[in-house]
Amino acid sequence: MDPRITAITDDLFFIERGWLNANHLVFTGAPKTLIDTAYIRDRAETESLIAQTGLGIEQVELIVTTHAHCDHIGGNAEFQRRSGCQIALHEVDRYNVDQHNAMATWWAYYQQEAEFFPTHGTLTDGAVISLGDMNFLVMHTPGHGMGQIVLYGLDTGWLISADNVWGGDFGVLTTRIEGLDAPFRLRDSLERLARLKVKRIFPGHGPILEDGPAAIEACLARVGAFLAEPQRMGRDQVRKIMLYTLMMRGPQLRQEFWERLSASPWFPETADLYFGGKLERTFEENLEYIQEQKLVKEDEGGKLICTLPA
Repeated sequence: MDPRITAITDDLFFIERGWLNANHLVFTGAPKTLIDTAYIRDRAETESLIAQTGLGIEQVELIVTTHAHCDHIGGNAEFQRRSGCQIALHEVDRYNVDQHNAMATWWAYYQQEAEFFPTHGTLTDGAVISLGDMNFLVMHTPGHGMGQIVLYGLDTGWLISADNVWGGDFGVLTTRIEGLDAPFRLRDSLERLARLKVKRIFPGHGPILEDGPAAIEACLARVGAFLAEPQRMGRDQVRKIMLYTLMMRGPQLRQEFWERLSASPWFPETADLYFGGKLERTFEENLEYIQEQKLVKEDEGGKLICTLPA
């Protein structure tokens, strides 16, 4: 079995991907369930990993979508076509997907590849999803995404945290789409999670977190720092989306990368909101930072390459 796959129980598997592709969970019991389906470009790899847990795509009965961002829904449309499965998500994201609102889902804003899909179930705050004999509480946790949910194991203390909690970090805060109160709503969501008896966390990106309370507290401290210094939040957004763009689009010459970002919907708005509209300075300073951190390197042909795993 691929080392990225961890058997949590006999029929529940955690699959760790990279940063372009979100992690997902596979439940091979009843109902046969996928939680998130990664990025559309790497759908074949997603299917191969899922198959190693013993579940064929045609057998899937339910897809639970933690939120409608492109790195979490990439397999939804194709897997539903092949399996006839149900797809369930929070009512806000269900509405946006049903309305084909590519701005609310971020796909148009960040120029991402994605495909709309049919929806079947609405996951409301306080609902319970049963996977075999395991019961998971649905909690609406906006901030990073307006329709984001987590699943909390009532019997286990396990938290499927989506992009609320990674190892010391969380998903980018896109205030132009989510609202200027997004960091406050994320803080409120994290405070709700901190009141739970969380043990292990299965995040949307990165490895399993064995100390759930410490991970949540680290994220609370980080969002507090963003509120104290909004430019820090802006830098985080620019750097993450720069890296994400390189992962999506592949190696690019510096000028090509600059032209792509400066012509996008998100980059000029973000520079205007946080950095006085200084596009070139915003580009240069943040590119220099991610190169210094060895998150981006130049190949022999002078093209910029993201070094993070996709």
